Amino acid sequence: MRALAVIAMVVGAIYLGWRVAFTLAPDALWLAVPFFLLEVHGFVSLGLFVFSVWDVDSVVPPRPTNQTDFSIAMLIPTYNEDPEVLLPTVSAAVALEPAHETWVLDDGNREWVREMAESLGAIYLNRPDNKHAKAGNLNHALRYIDSDLVGILDADHVPAPGFLTDTIGYFADSRLALVQTPQDFYNEDSFEHVGSYQEEAMFYRVIQPGKNRHNAAFWCGTNAVLRTKALRSVGGVATESLTEDLHTTMRLHCKGWHTVFHNEVLARGLAPASYIEYAVQRRRWGAGAMQILRSDTPFFKRGLTMGQRLSYAATMSGWFEGIRTLGYFALALAVIVSGKAPVDAPIEVFLPLYGAVFCSQQLAMMLMSRGYHRFGAGLLFDFFRLPASVRAIGRLLVPQGAKFLVSNKGRSGDERALGHLPSSLMFLTLVGLGVWGYFIASVLGFTPTVYREFGVVAVAVFFLVLDLLVLFVALARATSWRFAAERRGAQRFEIPIPVTLDGRRVRLVRPSMNGGLLTDAIGPRAVGDLTPRLSLVVGQDVVVAVNDGKNVAELSGVVKKATDEGFAVGFSPGQWAAQGALSQALFAAQLATMRSYSGAPSMVVSFSELFVYNDAESKAA
Repeated sequence: MRALAVIAMVVGAIYLGWRVAFTLAPDALWLAVPFFLLEVHGFVSLGLFVFSVWDVDSVVPPRPTNQTDFSIAMLIPTYNEDPEVLLPTVSAAVALEPAHETWVLDDGNREWVREMAESLGAIYLNRPDNKHAKAGNLNHALRYIDSDLVGILDADHVPAPGFLTDTIGYFADSRLALVQTPQDFYNEDSFEHVGSYQEEAMFYRVIQPGKNRHNAAFWCGTNAVLRTKALRSVGGVATESLTEDLHTTMRLHCKGWHTVFHNEVLARGLAPASYIEYAVQRRRWGAGAMQILRSDTPFFKRGLTMGQRLSYAATMSGWFEGIRTLGYFALALAVIVSGKAPVDAPIEVFLPLYGAVFCSQQLAMMLMSRGYHRFGAGLLFDFFRLPASVRAIGRLLVPQGAKFLVSNKGRSGDERALGHLPSSLMFLTLVGLGVWGYFIASVLGFTPTVYREFGVVAVAVFFLVLDLLVLFVALARATSWRFAAERRGAQRFEIPIPVTLDGRRVRLVRPSMNGGLLTDAIGPRAVGDLTPRLSLVVGQDVVVAVNDGKNVAELSGVVKKATDEGFAVGFSPGQWAAQGALSQALFAAQLATMRSYSGAPSMVVSFSELFVYNDAESKAA
C-alpha cells in the first residue's frame, strides 16, 4: 500500500516536470497555467494525505479500567435541543463508569432541562448570557468544576458504556491533555450517508488516527476527554474563532501538551438530516478554519513541531478542495467555449499519460484510505461543500465577523417540507447546460468557435457531462423527501421490542422516546377498552415498566389510535427516569445492528450508490 503511494507520488512528480517543461500551450497560457496549477494542487493534496495516513496504528490503547484516582466530570453543553435529543445523552452519561459527576450546561435557560437533569442525577448549570456560544458555555462551567478530567459531549452524542473506561488509561502520561474518539452517527438515513459511504468516516477512522504519529490529533468538540489542568493552562477553550476545538488544540500543542486519538467508536450522535443543516455546519467550520489561518496561523506558530505544522496544513487545505473541483469545471467550460487547448501536446500522448497519473493517484487514495475513499460520492460532496469553501476563502481574503450558528438536531419543522434548491449548485448546472448547448451549436456551425483540436474538446465535454450528472444528483438529493424538514423529534429505531399488554405477548415496532406501534395478536378490541400495562423487555431484562403512573412513577402508556397494523401508543412526557432507562435500552439494542463503513474500495460502487434511494418511499415515510 505504501509502496504504491510512493510510486504514485514519483510518477506524479515526473509528470508535472514534463508538463511544465514541454506542454504549456504558449497561445493559451490563460488556460494552460490554471490547468497546471490545478494539477499541482492535486499532487500536493495527495502528498499531504499520504503523509497524514502513513501509519494509523502508531498508538497502542491502554487496557480498559473501572478504577481511577482521577476525579471526572462529564460536561454536556446544550442550547435548543428537544428532550428526545438531549435526554438519551444525559441518561447515558450519568450511567457511565467509573464514578463521576455529570453537568448539563444549559445556554437555553429552560426549566424542563433543570428538572430532567436533576431527575436523572445530573447537575444543572446555566449562565446569564450566551457570550462566545459553546466555548463560552464550557469556560463558564470550568469556574465551578473541580475535577482532574472533563469529558465533553455534544447534546446529541450518546456515549457507549465504555466511553470513560476505555479512555482514562491514556492519562497515565502526565503530559497528555486530550483523548479524542471518533464521531459516528446513529441516524443512518442522514444527508451525509450514501449507501455504504458516510462523508466523515474517512476523517475519523483514518486521518485522525494517522495524526497520532506526529502528536497532532485534535479535539473535535465532542466525544473527548480532556485534562482540566491543560485546558486552564491555555486560558480555557479558545473563543477567538468558530472552530474553538481546533484552535484550543493548537494552543495545547504549542504549550507542549500531548494529544491522542482513540480509534474506537464510543459515542454516537445525529448527523445533519438535511442539506440546510449540512450547509450551516460546513459554513461554520470553514469560517472558523479561515479565522485561525488569518489570526493564529499554525504554519508560523512557535512551539509546534514540523510534523504538527504539516498535519495542520493538511487539515486546513481541505477547505481548498472544493475550489479545485470548481476550477476543473470552469476549465472544461472555457475549453468548450474558446476551442483552445490548454496542453501543447498531441492528445494521443497527453491523454494516456494524464489517465495513468490520475488512476495511480486514485488507487493510492483508495488504498491509503483503507477503503473509506469513494470517488463518486466524494465528488458529490465536493460540490456540496463548494459554497462553504468559497465563503471560507472569501473570509480569508476579506475578514468578516461571523456568528456561531447552531445546527438543528431532531425536529426541524411542524410539517414535512422539501428543502430549497442550493442556489450556487443550480447556477453551476444552468451554466453547464448552457455551455453544453453552445457546444452542440458550435459543432453544427452556428457559433464563431471552430474546434481545430476536437480530441481536446471531447475530453472537456466528457468532464462537463460527468460534472452535470453529479450536479443533477446533488440537486435531487438536496430537495428529496428523504431529506425534508423533520416533524418527528425522536429518532425511530428499527428494532422490534417484545412487550406484554395485559399479560399478552406483543411487539413494540419502530419504538422511539415518544412511543411506538403495538402489533401482533392484539385483536379487534376497542381502544377505549384497553388499559395498557406494559413491560418493555430487551433480551431477558425488563428495563421499563409502563403503566398508568398511579402506583409506579414510570412511563404512562396511552393508546392514541388504532391502525391496520395495531395500536399506536404514546409515552407520557416528563417521566425522566423511566424514559432514560428506555433510551439506554433502545441505544444498546441498536448498537449491535449499526453498519460499519469500511467496504472495499470501488469506483463502480461509489457511483452506483449515488442513485440508490427511493424518493417515493421517503415521502411516504
